[in-house]
Amino acid sequence: MTWPIKHLTADDLDAFHSASLSIAAREHLDECAECRALATTDAALLKALAALPALEPAAGFADRVMARVVVKRPALVRVRVPSRVALAATLFVALGASIGWSLFNRAQLASWLDQSATLIGRAVWDAVRVVASNLTAQPWFAGLRGFASSTARVVLAGGGLLIAYGAAVYALRRLLVPPSRPVAHADW
Repeated sequence: MTWPIKHLTADDLDAFHSASLSIAAREHLDECAECRALATTDAALLKALAALPALEPAAGFADRVMARVVVKRPALVRVRVPSRVALAATLFVALGASIGWSLFNRAQLASWLDQSATLIGRAVWDAVRVVASNLTAQPWFAGLRGFASSTARVVLAGGGLLIAYGAAVYALRRLLVPPSRPVAHADW
């Protein structure tokens, strides 16, 4: 017999004690004297542990521990929070200043917006080009391109994906909707 590991693991020993050891592990246990001795020793240890009396703390233990705990009172820290009126006035003045500056500097604001739109557009286009060039450089891209060269294959694959999506939605709906009649052996 070939065994993928040298000897039984701790999980295998737990399975042995709970009578759920796999057939292959049981065969290994029959053939390996070292693992049989380990299982016997482990069973003796479990039997000795089960024979030990259950220990509980003495009466009043929790009260004695809590009597020694010292709880310090937290120090009060004063935090100055601006009043709502001051905050609203600051926001109103800042908004008014922004509107006023925008009204008197329309050309500069328009040039900033144009430059920002141009830079954002370039960054997006560069990102699209980088992603596209990285995808086309992958070794699996040639196979995907060959697959997509036939319209019939693309339509069949799309139809299969659509059917799989519908089946998944139906299965999810079945899982989420409670049954209309009682289910036997179900405790709610």
